This record gives sequence, structure tokens and C-alpha cells, in this order.
Amino acid sequence: MASITTPMQWSENEYASFGIATQVNKHEYHTLPLFEEEALIALLDDYPRRWLQAFTMGEDPTDASAWKCVDIHPDSTGRELWQAVQNGRIWLNITHVEKYSDDYADLIEGMYDHIGEHCPHLKQPTAAYSTLLISSPGAQVYYHLDAEPNMLWHLRGQKKIWVYPAMDTRFVPQHLLEDIYAGEIDENLPFQPEWDEHADMHLLSPGDVASWPHNGPHRIVNLDMNVSLATSYYTPTVYQRQYVQLANRFLLRNMGIKNRAMDEQGLMPSFKRMSYRLINKIRPFKRQDRSASYITDVQIDPEAPLGLRQLEKEIQASFSKVHYS
Repeated sequence: MASITTPMQWSENEYASFGIATQVNKHEYHTLPLFEEEALIALLDDYPRRWLQAFTMGEDPTDASAWKCVDIHPDSTGRELWQAVQNGRIWLNITHVEKYSDDYADLIEGMYDHIGEHCPHLKQPTAAYSTLLISSPGAQVYYHLDAEPNMLWHLRGQKKIWVYPAMDTRFVPQHLLEDIYAGEIDENLPFQPEWDEHADMHLLSPGDVASWPHNGPHRIVNLDMNVSLATSYYTPTVYQRQYVQLANRFLLRNMGIKNRAMDEQGLMPSFKRMSYRLINKIRPFKRQDRSASYITDVQIDPEAPLGLRQLEKEIQASFSKVHYS
């Protein structure tokens, strides 16, 4: 893989603010041959279908129920998928790119080596999960929250991103935050347009990377066909929050306790984390596997309106774990 001598050159203040404040910085990864159109089409051609997800959605940012998974026929070529995205209303998630290709694994490892070296306050972040995103003009990602801290490296096209205050129960009720950590609901959340008054909005172009505080809700709208790389990471403080939220959900909430503190430092949070981990080891709390619910009645078709054709009956989507169990 071709290398870049200085992929990131941020100011001292930008490094110090990373993960603490919402910001958009510069990078040079979009210049790599990995992200040229023909390289991406070849990737789609060859990519394991169990890791290639497709979704479609509506136009109303308040109606996340219009988000729907889309089946990919096993004979679909990379060029057909690219054409369907280009002309339709589709969002492709190319998941686990770090597992599929050493080039992507080295790229992402280098990203976090650099960030860890220049952001000592993170205490050596480690890459957790990465997804390459290829999405249609006008496609949106609804207002949502990710359990792990993540960032968005923009590569092709332009998109708008709105980021809302993190850990603020005005925008994400506590029980929904706990349910996301527990895997009981997906990331999409109820949204009210007036919340935009409290958001940081940024227009992303190739060579921009957006980051925000852990658990910052956000939503995205594409202006044209887009390619981005979403990466998530872990730090010691991420695990502290994770186990506090799980303890609140499975221990305190099950006991009927309504006022569940979200503090992460001190004796009580430490006791919560220890209690959850101990009980979960003895009698594991049941966690839902939402991937088995990927059921759809549409399939990618580059010649059809919105890049989709209607199926005669509902089926398990091509990336459902039901197909690979």
C-alpha cells in the first residue's frame, strides 16, 4: 500500500481537545489509491457478503422507522452495487475492513498509533471496529448514539454532520442510553428538529475527519455520493462508562431504582462495575443479538428506482447471521 509521510498534522490544541470537544481536523488518507473509484468497486466485487450490509431510508429525519435493511443478491457485482448506490437511496456498510485486508488493518492501526502518541490524555487508544461507508446522494443516517467512541474520516463527496451534547438526558433519556449499551435497542433514537439549535453542524469534504465526545448523539445527510471510513476505539475510561451503564441497566433498574447515578469516578461507581462483572460471570445477563432480525422485502437492483426492487415476500437479508450460523 502506498504510504503518506504526514497523514495528520493537527495543532497542539487540536490534539489536546481530541475526544473532549467536537472538532473537524485535516488528514491526507483520501489521497491513497485504496479509496479510488476502481479500487472501491473491486473491493465490493470481492467482499464477503456476510460483512457487507445495505440499508435504505426515508427523507424525514424524525422518522427512523423508514430505515430498512436491503438484501444483496450473491451474483451482484461490485460495479452493479456502485451503480445502485450512485443512482439510488442506499447506504452500504462495509464492515470489518480491518479483518478483511492487511492494507486497511495497517492503515487504521497507524491512525491510532499517531493519535495515541499525540493525545496522551487518551492513555493509548486501541482500534475496535471499523466500517467503510459508501452512500447515495441524499442518503441520511438518523439521529443516533454509538456505545463506543468513534470518528469519521471523510474520503469522497460532501456531507453534513450534526453533533449534539453528549451525556445530556435532554437529548438522550437515561433508559435509552442504558438500552443501547445493553444491546436491547439499535442506535437510532427519537429526534426533534429544534434540537439542531444545540448542535455543532459541520460540512465535511474529502480530507476532513470529524470527532466528538464519547456518546455524543449525531446525524448525517449526504449532499452527493459519499465515501467515509468510520472507526471506533477503546480507552480505559470507555470501559469505566460501559460497566456503569450495564450495572445501571441490569442491576439497579431491575431492582426498581429510578434515580441511577451515571458517575464514573469514585467508590460507588467502582463497586457498581465490580458487582456487574462478578454477577455477569456467575450468571450471564442475556444480551440480544439484533442481527438475526435483519428481515427485508427489498433487494439491490441498479436498474430499479432508488436502486431497489421489491421482493414478493420477506426474506432474511444476505448479511443476517442466520445465513452464517
